Amino acid sequence: MGQRKVVEMMTLELAQMANNEELLEFYRSFPLEGLINIKIDRGRDFFKYFNLQSDQYLTYILRFNGKVCGTVSFIIEQVIIEGKPTLIAWARDLRIANERKAILSWSEHIQPVFEEIKKAFHVEYFFSTLNFSEEKALNTFIRPRTQKRNLPKYHLYRKFQLVSAHGFYPWARQSWPNLNIRRGSEKNAEAIVDYIIKSSANYSLTSCGKKEDLFDKLERWIGFDWSDFFVAYNHKNEIVGTLMSWTPAGIQDYLPMRYSFEAHNFRQFLKFANLLTWSRKLTKPYHRIKIESSLNFRTLNYIRVDHPDVFSSLLAASFHESKDNEFLLYFRDKKNIHLKAPRGWISAEQSYGLYCPVLANESTPDFLHPKFDNIADVETTRII
Repeated sequence: MGQRKVVEMMTLELAQMANNEELLEFYRSFPLEGLINIKIDRGRDFFKYFNLQSDQYLTYILRFNGKVCGTVSFIIEQVIIEGKPTLIAWARDLRIANERKAILSWSEHIQPVFEEIKKAFHVEYFFSTLNFSEEKALNTFIRPRTQKRNLPKYHLYRKFQLVSAHGFYPWARQSWPNLNIRRGSEKNAEAIVDYIIKSSANYSLTSCGKKEDLFDKLERWIGFDWSDFFVAYNHKNEIVGTLMSWTPAGIQDYLPMRYSFEAHNFRQFLKFANLLTWSRKLTKPYHRIKIESSLNFRTLNYIRVDHPDVFSSLLAASFHESKDNEFLLYFRDKKNIHLKAPRGWISAEQSYGLYCPVLANESTPDFLHPKFDNIADVETTRII
């Protein structure tokens, strides 16, 4: 009797809540490579983190003979691009099994998927971010392509830094005269929102265009309270700066698997500085203790300041109000000098690129021209 031929089948489908468990398992199996190899744990709900940004999102599952071998998610959001309200889709959470068939199959599906998203939601543009230390991702998406491959072209829109603040030296200046830092409350909620919207007027990719939209956005933050805001007032009792401190713990945890040589040296320095009460320690990696423990940090969002000294004071206030094992994390456009880590702070940076994938059959959008160089509004939930 002749041998039966095994039929291999690759399929693409839209994820449903019924796929929650297998998505969580597949997602956890893909550590992000970089200065720190990190496994991301979304607890019991894969989709919960998306709700922070929008109630419109889709996840696609690539299967090989019924087994999940790839995923990608799209979050639909209205933002301001060069002064114009624009509907965009954030492409994120791309995970493809390191198998030739899976990679080739995804290459065949990616253009139709982008076209389907664009048609269904009337999306004008797509955006995605890449960590410059993730060499595999950069080689896959950014390397020059031949015209024969019908794939989106990734155009670099902005460069930005992921900044982590872990402590400060004794000589670091933490507060400035004529500044009063207070916690937010429902009483000054209107004033906070008005200031954020006014300060966002010249930002690109901001979702802070209208007061009602921003109030709706803030309600999405799980566990949010107005006291999460730190607000800076000048001597005239006018708001001159805001930031919101928030923890993703329990919604999306970040488990360090292994530190690179550079990151390991930094972690050892933080241990030493901690003995001198200058800094806070980083979580031990899994490969050392064989226990999966999360990084402990708070993200800083809606950072708007009139001056770098205002940011320094807000950063110090939020640091002192955080837990003793937490560090602070925020993103800044490289052109936004107001948000550079203040002098005297113990901090680290990682470089990221904000890309606009353009479909093979479309022309390059005008806003990608270098003459449009407004600071991009980069919130943490869009990136990590």
